[in-house]
Amino acid sequence: MKLSLGAPFLIIELIACAVFIIAFGFGNFLIFMLLSMIAGVVLLALFWKNMLEFQMGDLKDTLKQFAFVIAGFLFLIPGVLSSVFGILVLVFGLIFGVKTQTNFYKKEQKHNEEIIDVEIIEERK
Repeated sequence: MKLSLGAPFLIIELIACAVFIIAFGFGNFLIFMLLSMIAGVVLLALFWKNMLEFQMGDLKDTLKQFAFVIAGFLFLIPGVLSSVFGILVLVFGLIFGVKTQTNFYKKEQKHNEEIIDVEIIEERK
């Protein structure tokens, strides 16, 4: 019988959840899973908002947004191991050091255009 790639991850995830429950209790496990899923939804919502407003900046900002998306999906997967991987990816994205929201409308635009003052004189008939 051939095992897929997901089977070893599932087994390790179940072992990690069992160890977490033994160490911290079932109530803390449920709270951790709930907070993890809420964090995933918030990260994906922030990315969706930035994408809809076309606030994708340079390469660093794009990589940071991509790290937030990966972390959001990892937080949505129920389990301790996926949440730990999500935290690591989120920390990597936060260390990247670029603002999440880049607003293109506030950037200074340098134009070397001359200002021409024009008066309109109407002729009366």
